[in-house]
Formats: sequence, structure tokens, C-alpha cells
Amino acid sequence: AKEYRHLLKYDENEPDYERRFGGEGISDIMKRGREKGFFVTYNHPTWSMEDYSDYINYEGMHAFEMFNGGCISGGYEDYNPRVYDDILRSGKKIYCIGADDNHNAHPLESRRSDAGWAWTMIKAEDLSYRSITRALEEGQFYASEGPEIYDLWYEDGKVYVNCSDADRITCSYGVRKIQSELSENGKFVNTACFTLPEDFKYFRIAVVDKSGRHACTNAYFAEDFID
Repeated sequence: AKEYRHLLKYDENEPDYERRFGGEGISDIMKRGREKGFFVTYNHPTWSMEDYSDYINYEGMHAFEMFNGGCISGGYEDYNPRVYDDILRSGKKIYCIGADDNHNAHPLESRRSDAGWAWTMIKAEDLSYRSITRALEEGQFYASEGPEIYDLWYEDGKVYVNCSDADRITCSYGVRKIQSELSENGKFVNTACFTLPEDFKYFRIAVVDKSGRHACTNAYFAEDFID
């Protein structure tokens, strides 16, 4: 909005940008953002009332929101694993993040508060700006609503994961296969080992706790880590 322009630093030599809605126009915004050095994400597809015919046309995003906590607190189903798999199966290699998108309309102690619902856990050398942004660029993070993923590694055709107390740990592959490690007899599960099927396109891990909250890794494509 023009009334806020005095709060922004912008290039006066460039004309005002006129948005064009649709796949081509949104992809152009993403392209321009990346060229300016921004980490570009596609946010809250459920709240935006978008479906496959919309998001499958978007090009150039770094990541998308697996969770949008502010939307979830408001009653929207903005946990979006199907959207992620649709985009991945189309051949796009993107990351998944979690965020609140909070507006602080209600106090933190209220159930209606839109803060603290979802976040991105980042593996970085320190908390400096460049370390954090480099970790985002390299995909050194996972999205969570609560569960923690301590270790994740690949060795000899198998994927291993260690995590906080979970009801189940699943591994999906971009094909009609999924593997799960389930808790039994009222106990938690904290580790899992999954053998990658020969026809997998990628793998991604989801950890689900007893309350139904998720932690989701980025997708890892076979050609990027298997010779």
C-alpha cells in the first residue's frame, strides 16, 4: 500500500510491479524474488483455496508450507502432505517448512492464539543471519508441529531415523508404497529403519506423536544421493 512506502527501501529506478494472477504471473513473482536473493515459499494453499490446477503451475519456489499454524488455529486444514507429494511427483525439487503466520490477535495464553503452532527446525553452525539463511538454502531443516527429529541418515540402501516419542514414523516414496514403524502396547517408538524400494522417486519421513502432531522432513531424491 502506498501509505507504507516511506517505511520501505526500494529501487526508484524500477516501475511499480503489477501483479498478474495465475500460474505465469505468480511464477514471475517467484523468479524476481529469487533473482533479488530472497528465499521464496508458497504459503497456506488451503487458506488460499487453491487446488492442483493452481499450484502445479507454479515454478521457482524454494519451499512450501507443510504447516501454517495460524491457519490451523483458525480452523483450516493447512497441513498439506498431499500438496507436497503432488509438487514432488511433478518433478519439482522443493523443501517444506512450518510457520505460524501469526497476527497476535489473541493473547498467548488463549487457545485462539495463533503463535506456537508450527515452526522450522534448522541445523546451522550458529545463530548468525548467514548461517541460518545458508541452512535454508541447503535444505538443512525440517518442519514440525511438535515432534523432534534427532538423526536422519542413509546407508546401504536403508534410511534410519531417531526421534522424540512417537506414535508412528512413516516413510513415503513418491510411488504407491509407504512404510511405517508403529508403537505397540501403549509404548512409544523412537527409531525406525526403512529399506528403500527399487522404484522409489524420493523419500520423505513423517513423525507423528500421540496427539496427532507431525514433524516432516524434506524430500530426498534418489539421483541426488545414490550413484
